[in-house]
Amino acid sequence: ATLFDGWEPTFLGFFVGGAAAFFLTEYFRRSYTTLATTMIMTAQSTSEITATSITSNFEIPLIIASAATSGFICCFILAPFDAIRVRTVAQPDYADNIFGVVSRMIQEEGLASLFSAVPVWFLKEVPYNVMKFLVFDTSTEYLLQAYPVAREDIRLSLLVSLVGGTLGGIAATIVSNPADVVVSELKKAKTDISPFEAVDILLKRSGPAAFAKGIQLRMIFYSLLVSLQFLLYDAIRLA
Repeated sequence: ATLFDGWEPTFLGFFVGGAAAFFLTEYFRRSYTTLATTMIMTAQSTSEITATSITSNFEIPLIIASAATSGFICCFILAPFDAIRVRTVAQPDYADNIFGVVSRMIQEEGLASLFSAVPVWFLKEVPYNVMKFLVFDTSTEYLLQAYPVAREDIRLSLLVSLVGGTLGGIAATIVSNPADVVVSELKKAKTDISPFEAVDILLKRSGPAAFAKGIQLRMIFYSLLVSLQFLLYDAIRLA
């Protein structure tokens, strides 16, 4: 095995999953804002309430709800790519390429084999996605209020996005690292074990500290990844 084993499904997973997370989070944020506006206007029988006021007053709940929904759906996108990556790394001679890996897995183990880790991904991806968008949005809003000139300067605006993305990546790593450790333990197991059994093994081996294993490297990786994702997103949006 080498450092670059399984890079294709890893790259595709981050690319497709990252794009889906941004699109879906924005879609659900607008949908939930519209839904909340309609419900409150109906309940209060007034037309003075607007989507802008709803977004302002319920910004954090809307971010959490939209990012959680997006993260839930993305688990079904990311899990198959990760299953392919794990099989590629664990059995380098399993197939000639990732398409061969997919074909053989489906033929021998069924389509469900690509989604077997989805329940574990819920524990990892949903808090990761929520914290990524929540910290990014709140931190960039704070910076833009503190330095209003950044709203008019594209370079400063992108710098704010870079800082917010870095903070979002660090926060997302902290909340998702325990699930990341459990996923890693499940992958290393030579026999099929449940997530609860993996947690029990980790606690017996190293205690609660086990769930912080590898957090420094993940923090560096995800802060870079998330900051670049938000930087690219805002660069396209502002272009």
